[in-house]
Amino acid sequence: MSENSIDIALVQETYLKPNRPKACSIAGYVQLRTDRTHSSKGGTALYYRRSLHCGPINIPPLTNMEATGCRLAMTGHSTLVIVSVYLPSPKRLLRRDLRALFALGDAVTLR
Repeated sequence: MSENSIDIALVQETYLKPNRPKACSIAGYVQLRTDRTHSSKGGTALYYRRSLHCGPINIPPLTNMEATGCRLAMTGHSTLVIVSVYLPSPKRLLRRDLRALFALGDAVTLR
């Protein structure tokens, strides 16, 4: 990723499980992830360059979505909340899930 100048990568359907905490780690990047524990597949992850002023955030309980997020502090700008989200098929997008995620900060981006 670093050879392509990627600072932050958001991943959905990681298929990762808690019994392999170092799976899919990438040198030079911090990995944040939310593994699906109740069934197969699913899961979300977020990778950011170690040099960034980023930190994990607690995601509120969601009904139909899975999510992993961080706060990115930038000099001269407000803090940006970045969230990797996954809406499994055939679940419906719920307004309350979106409200919960957008309530995480003033500047929130979902992907």
